[in-house]
Amino acid sequence: MLQKSSYVVPADRCGVFWVNIFHLYKGSFRKKAYIGDFVKISVKLTQPDNWVLKKSKYKGIIIRTKKEEIKKDGSWIKFYENNVILLKKRLTPLGGEIYGPTLKKINRKKFLQSFPGCI
Repeated sequence: MLQKSSYVVPADRCGVFWVNIFHLYKGSFRKKAYIGDFVKISVKLTQPDNWVLKKSKYKGIIIRTKKEEIKKDGSWIKFYENNVILLKKRLTPLGGEIYGPTLKKINRKKFLQSFPGCI
């Protein structure tokens, strides 16, 4: 569960350390975003001499949140930090690979095809 103006760590190999969420898609009065939702982000901190510049704006998809996710069978899963993946166009990622686990809730066919190691 993420809100506007929250800092998030990208989980792909694009060379960005911190990003800031400034817009949540799916409604203008929306307050929170969950796993699998699209957000608009601004890059705040990058590696030196990186091809992704600071203050650049991208679209992203949330893959992990600190808030526990309750499954249908009653079990739950919780991650230690909030993570997002930066996107170039619709579902083509900016980095090449994802770090760490992802949930099966992100069942977008085109997105899963772009990452071969993702379940």
